[in-house]
Amino acid sequence: MSAAVGGKRRLMVGFRAGVAVTPAARAFEDRHPDVVVDVQRIEGDDQAAMLLDGRIDVGYVRLPIDEAGLRLTPLYTEPRVAVLPVGHRFAGKEEVTEADLGGEPLVWHGDPSTQPTKRPLPNAGYPVRGVDETLEHVAAGRGISFLARSASVFYSHPDVVYVPIPELAPERVCLAVAASQTSPVVLDFVTAAQSTAEITAECGNYEMWQLGGDVVSRHA
Repeated sequence: MSAAVGGKRRLMVGFRAGVAVTPAARAFEDRHPDVVVDVQRIEGDDQAAMLLDGRIDVGYVRLPIDEAGLRLTPLYTEPRVAVLPVGHRFAGKEEVTEADLGGEPLVWHGDPSTQPTKRPLPNAGYPVRGVDETLEHVAAGRGISFLARSASVFYSHPDVVYVPIPELAPERVCLAVAASQTSPVVLDFVTAAQSTAEITAECGNYEMWQLGGDVVSRHA
């Protein structure tokens, strides 16, 4: 932790795409008005390293992650969606299956062992870092991909559609800190994240937004 504007201490919280830090930050800052919660976007290939080298104090991570030297607290799961070009033959379906997409080239980050399908799809040859690169490659017709449902709420692209694929195992979101981390302030944020996990999960629920955010409002 370091000094921030106004002399307040700063807690640096890393987060993966689609994860809303605000619910936990509000609960935490109510108890720690002397600490500012700052945020930094992290990706799958740097989430562990940034925790271990101290660039972030705590992180909302998506599994899998190299757990060596870390302590993980499970928070919630969320379903995945298929990411398809707008002209794809299944773009207008209410949902798709693995069989529907069998043989499709997959835009992925390069580690086939992390593909969520039961049978690996052929690699499209465009390893990506993050949602933005994924959407650009899918929009260009280079393949399909899979993302957590929250991506369909927080990220859009005019040439991409999201279609639910219920067969896939859900994404698992955890809070992670370095195993050596003993700061009471950091551990208090972990507690705040646990207490607001349901709200955080609902922030990535499109049906909730269609209802005008009633779920979050009730918990605010």
